[in-house]
Amino acid sequence: MTLNSVVVRYGEIGTKSWRTRRWFEEILMNNIREALVSEEVPYKKIEAMHGRIIVWTAMPAEAAEVLRRVFGVVSLSPAMAVEAALEKINRTALKLFRRKKRELGLEKPRFRVSARRITKEFPIKSPDLQKLVGEYVLENEEAVVDLRDYDVEIGIEVMEGKAYVFTDRIRGWGGLPIGTQGKVVALLSGGIDSPVAAFLMMKRGCEVIPVHIYSGERSLEKVRKIWGVLRRYHYGGKTDLVVVRIDRDTVHRKLREMKREKYMCLFCKYGMIEAADKVAKEMGAKGIVTGDSLGQVASQTLDNLMIVSRATDLPIYRPLIGMDKEEIVSIAKAIGTFELSSLPEDPCPYVPRHPIIRGSPGEFQKLRKALKERET
Repeated sequence: MTLNSVVVRYGEIGTKSWRTRRWFEEILMNNIREALVSEEVPYKKIEAMHGRIIVWTAMPAEAAEVLRRVFGVVSLSPAMAVEAALEKINRTALKLFRRKKRELGLEKPRFRVSARRITKEFPIKSPDLQKLVGEYVLENEEAVVDLRDYDVEIGIEVMEGKAYVFTDRIRGWGGLPIGTQGKVVALLSGGIDSPVAAFLMMKRGCEVIPVHIYSGERSLEKVRKIWGVLRRYHYGGKTDLVVVRIDRDTVHRKLREMKREKYMCLFCKYGMIEAADKVAKEMGAKGIVTGDSLGQVASQTLDNLMIVSRATDLPIYRPLIGMDKEEIVSIAKAIGTFELSSLPEDPCPYVPRHPIIRGSPGEFQKLRKALKERET
């Protein structure tokens, strides 16, 4: 028996008003189309119905692997869609159960049936359908019913005259479809944190414009690879990596001359925010995303974050601000950026021996003014 569809489920979208929900559904379906086309997975039709999106395809396993990375998708199931008649549901459920049993290599698997009658034209209620299908499987296969500790779950969702029968429920990342919340600029380095920050903003429905502050060819190549991984989640977003160069040599030399080298990291971060601000305003973005985690390094104390935030009048979003390193690393590993972020990169030649931990806004502004006067 060949599976012929994928049942896609969303969560948060379903809490919206009717008009907003329909708009979100349309964007989600467009992102699903983009994902399938970009990964060269053919499909026949995509349709929304009753809180589900059905993807009709002859390659449901391959489609599911792609669609689990589309934000807005909470879970999905490669399924066999048949006419909503008990006899056909029974036969389909048994065949899929046997297939799963062979995959698991179990002689007498524990199983349960989970049925949901989404539309009411089907005459059998959900609990009764579960019981009838379970009895049919037991009559024809060596198996044990266990509603809690089961090896196989036979899922059945009935709507609009069809029953979608499946044995796999694959988790997606959830969130909101990219394109529903506008654009943001994300400062993207080769480290562990900034890719995770960009990912989390994508998950909340933002199209991300990645901006890398150039620090060497090895680091740039590393960031290109990281963005290559993130793009596999960025369906609905179009932007390529933006590379910006800022003059850190001059700033570093002048701070050393003034014996204020300890402020270098603050000036570097301030310059990055200024560069991101310029890109954001050119491209119509609504904010800047950084990978700051409070207290992780010298430039990420409350005092120093307050100083660098003044480099822009746009909002600065810091999705990692309350996370510790272990939490951030866990996400990086899950999304596939951790190994790339761990590769060597060009060392920063500007890091002072004793960076300022709690910078003074007043002194920082005096130093900025002094640097500008030295330029003239």
